[in-house]
Amino acid sequence: MSALAAAVLLPCLLASAPASAGIAEKTVAALEALANKGSARAQYELAQHYERADGVKADPRLALSLYCRAARQDYSDAALMAGRMHMAGLGGVSKDADLGRAWLRKAAALGNEQAERLVGSAGGTVKTPDRCEPPNLRWGIIRKPPAEIRAMVQKMAPTYGLDPDLVLAVIAVESGYRVDVVSNKNAQGLMQLIPETAERFGVSDPFNAEQNMRGGMKYLRWLLAYFNGNVAYALAGYNAGEGAVLQYKGIPPYRETQDYVTKIRGIYAQTYHPFNRDIVQSAGLVSSAREEVAELSLSTKARSSGKR
Repeated sequence: MSALAAAVLLPCLLASAPASAGIAEKTVAALEALANKGSARAQYELAQHYERADGVKADPRLALSLYCRAARQDYSDAALMAGRMHMAGLGGVSKDADLGRAWLRKAAALGNEQAERLVGSAGGTVKTPDRCEPPNLRWGIIRKPPAEIRAMVQKMAPTYGLDPDLVLAVIAVESGYRVDVVSNKNAQGLMQLIPETAERFGVSDPFNAEQNMRGGMKYLRWLLAYFNGNVAYALAGYNAGEGAVLQYKGIPPYRETQDYVTKIRGIYAQTYHPFNRDIVQSAGLVSSAREEVAELSLSTKARSSGKR
């Protein structure tokens, strides 16, 4: 979406937001709608709200993720902020001077004067840094993604309004980045789509990496909208089906699903993800207000065996 289109749509979306909401909350709702449609300007401005706790609970890691999404679309101010957050370790983001300088050089190459003063004129074409990893992305013993898959996800995920880091975490746990893997339940490919889900989201060849990821991202986007941005519920739905989450009004007490959600959240710690309210009517399990997701209960009772 162009900056002009975003500038035209933003006042309209603000006007359509509930009158009872505060100005900041209405602004955030409008920005989320535009950010999920790919507007770099909206992603940048939404990041500012999360960084300053303006209308939302402060979430520096989500702010950094949004800055990086906008920066990958050559939004210079966003590249500047991504660089500053990494350089200084702002808001609990891990300090990484090399990565910070890389984003600042990107901003300088895009003509950002503040970045030029910090790192000098970059000149010529500067490659976009290949990662933006706040401390919520913790790979631990799980293998990091191959460069080709990382590049595909970083390119595709923003078109579905998804954080590339969340998609990469799902792929890591689902398939270990194997394109041709088939589970004992006939889930197939990188994002382990069962035939019914593949058909539901228009995937004709689940072993084609791009098709599989598009189908998986469409489903993940749908689940995030259905569960009002609650990452844990969306992940549980991805593993066990949204019906199981509805049945138990939360994460089902299946050992496999409990382990699955815990494993992904061990890599990706965000509890809330912006979502497109126009995709599907909410299931109503989660308040539309942004709030922390309760920690998973890992007691023996909660982890009783079950099959999806």
